[in-house]
Amino acid sequence: MSGGHPEGHCEAALSRLDMAFQQALLRALVAGTDAYVSCIDRSRRILFLNRTRSRDLEQILRSRIDDFIAPQHKEEVFQCVEQAFVSRQPRSVEFAALLATGEPNHLLTRVIPFSSPTGEDVAVLITSDVSEPRRLAAELEESVEFRRRVVENLPDFVALVDRDLRLVWVNRVGPGLRMEDVIGARADAFMEPEHVGAVHSAMQAAFESGSIGQYEIEGYRDGKTTAWYATRVVPVQSEGRVEHVILITADITERRRAAQALRETEEQLQRAQRLESLGQLAGGIAHDFNNLLQVIEGNLSFAKQGLEHGQRPTDELDQAIRATERAAELTSHLLAIGRRQHVDSKRVDLGQLVERSMRMLRRAIPENIRFQYEVPAAHYFVALDAPQFEQVLINLCVNARDAMPEGGTLTVRIDQDGPAHVQISVSDTGVGIAPEHLSRVFEPFFTTKGAGSGLGLAVAAGIIAAHGGVITAESDGVRGATMKVRLPCAPPSSGQSLHEDSSLSSGVILIAEDEELVRMQVERILRRAGYTVLQANNGKVAVELFRERKDEIDLVILDVVMPELDGWRAYLMMEQLVPEVKVLFTTGYAANVLPQDFAARGARLISKPYKPQRLLEQVRELLNQTG
Repeated sequence: MSGGHPEGHCEAALSRLDMAFQQALLRALVAGTDAYVSCIDRSRRILFLNRTRSRDLEQILRSRIDDFIAPQHKEEVFQCVEQAFVSRQPRSVEFAALLATGEPNHLLTRVIPFSSPTGEDVAVLITSDVSEPRRLAAELEESVEFRRRVVENLPDFVALVDRDLRLVWVNRVGPGLRMEDVIGARADAFMEPEHVGAVHSAMQAAFESGSIGQYEIEGYRDGKTTAWYATRVVPVQSEGRVEHVILITADITERRRAAQALRETEEQLQRAQRLESLGQLAGGIAHDFNNLLQVIEGNLSFAKQGLEHGQRPTDELDQAIRATERAAELTSHLLAIGRRQHVDSKRVDLGQLVERSMRMLRRAIPENIRFQYEVPAAHYFVALDAPQFEQVLINLCVNARDAMPEGGTLTVRIDQDGPAHVQISVSDTGVGIAPEHLSRVFEPFFTTKGAGSGLGLAVAAGIIAAHGGVITAESDGVRGATMKVRLPCAPPSSGQSLHEDSSLSSGVILIAEDEELVRMQVERILRRAGYTVLQANNGKVAVELFRERKDEIDLVILDVVMPELDGWRAYLMMEQLVPEVKVLFTTGYAANVLPQDFAARGARLISKPYKPQRLLEQVRELLNQTG
């Protein structure tokens, strides 16, 4: 198609059509367009209008366009129309017209001048309603302005950073800085050197992966006050590529201080709870020990009086011995609660151990309670101190029994718990445990029963913890409770064995004990059994005695805690003199003051208080043990 003026093309196209067709075409165009098409003369009188929105068409055709233009736009419209007539070129103008209701209506008008067949100057006005686009544009502008104001007034610092890590835009600048100092500068220019690496990593990750990152740094508020800041790195994608990231930095100093204050408060609360538990524990211990001391003192007084009158005070001495046994049992419970009881672990089949305990426990369960033990299909081997673990089972089952005074079902079962643990559960269908009590059931002397010491579950928890396990309580508070014990599986057996010869009852034994009464009692037990005894009142003296007479000493009995030189360090010094030295440690306190490998080195441990027969058994086993 050749170039030229558009009117020439239009006239050429129309000339090919007859007059009737031309008229039909023009009528279709004028009637079918969405625009308002009108024709005015030089005086701006309306000669033709294709349609109207809210006014009477006859009324409009007798009017001038001046009557429908908002006052503030009249001059602008008049000038546009006049310029079109003068220049004989189309012109455009945007203005507000008034609807019949008086509301403004934004219009865009194209003024196209031409001459009528009579030579009169007229113009076609093609007018489009742009009210909706104007409204949308205004709303968009308001939205942009609103967002700009929101971002600029955020308490957080917001910045736009490009791939060169340069600041493209920021919502504000810090004290002493100007906007021109910041825009175009590298973002890391305003950071402490030690934080630059972490910031670079977070931003590079956002640029490369498009993922949101975060980092926290320590800085200074107002250049002098230490503060903490958290920054989110938000990628901005354009055509599938991250060209910029937004940094949103918040001052989290107060949040961190509040978190620290909360941690300190929690620690204070825990300390207070521990002190409360210790107070309960001390009160319970004092009460029970005073009762036992009363029994011991009273019976020994009666025994002394009987001896003075030539009587045999057998009953009184038996009562005193039973009281000391009860005291030893109480001490054992307290050591278990404190997780300081010596654990003599051996590799056992847990199913067989539980089954053996269940046979004994059935005699303690009344007939109105159904006792179920589900024998496990597999063998589960664990490292346990069997007597201590039996004590745990007894405590749990007795607790379950007491929770069902009207009868019910007591169930014990063993299950695999992951590849390296086994779980024993003891369940009852009793009254349940209230939710507010669940977190306290393992505290010493805490009980929900009208009677009882409140030590059963505390002892069980201490023993299980000493075996490296965990015990938990579950209950809905309405019906039934379940105690779950989780223990680590045991490694394969080492196959170590002891060779005993009970006929051996002689030898030289060195005793190191700082408590004189205990030392004299041990010497008496050993001498009565036929042993030769050497004494030392601390570890240092014991080492010197051993150095002098190491060739004749067969066994050393060392108290773990002694002044000047403790039992373990004394043993190490003796071991340097005689590597195969046989040692029996004694303690009335904590088994965990000895290294975990003390038994693997051939040493033994016996906890105070102990009966003479138990001491002699340990001595014979060690003396009969071959290297």
